[in-house]
Amino acid sequence: MPEGLHIQLNKAAHSVIAERHRQVTEEGYSIHRDDVYVRNELAEAAAVYAVLAGKPGCNSSAWPWDKKTFKPSDDRRRDLVKAGALILAEIERLDRIQLIQPYPVQRDEEGMFAHPDLPNFEEDPDKSRLWLQEQGLEICSVGLETDAPEEIADRYFRSDSPDCSYWEPSMPEGEGWFCLAIHDTEDGGPYCFWARREVTP
Repeated sequence: MPEGLHIQLNKAAHSVIAERHRQVTEEGYSIHRDDVYVRNELAEAAAVYAVLAGKPGCNSSAWPWDKKTFKPSDDRRRDLVKAGALILAEIERLDRIQLIQPYPVQRDEEGMFAHPDLPNFEEDPDKSRLWLQEQGLEICSVGLETDAPEEIADRYFRSDSPDCSYWEPSMPEGEGWFCLAIHDTEDGGPYCFWARREVTP
């Protein structure tokens, strides 16, 4: 909103804001819980409430959570206000997303590294994919087996040790790359994951 622009909220906007406040204060919603909904759950829930507003007893396979938590009423306006509050929650979540920035690589004694602002995706590829999309990142990975000089690769795979601190991963060509992580994989040995902001021509 431009500085100095004052907008008087109408009844509908006040209702949505009041519902969002009620969700937080009475139903246990919180920004911490909202921040884990990286699969578009809040927006999907809003859409279901909007489509089925005023239709009590209806349900939808698109509802992202336990079906018992979807409670449409016979008050269409009330359900649309709920939809608006959920959309507001999703917009707030998006506004809280901080873009990850380059960080000095400090590898541990085994040569591993994880950017301190890299979320724990709990081995969920969908979560990592959505996070990368929200961050606008391009990813490039290099593995020790194919990236390192032959003597370094031989040393690692003959050692039966996770230590790869003597491997210096090659940075991809181009500008803007920074290291997200260096970690071992089950089958291919250590990999380094580089990232940079996607550039739109």
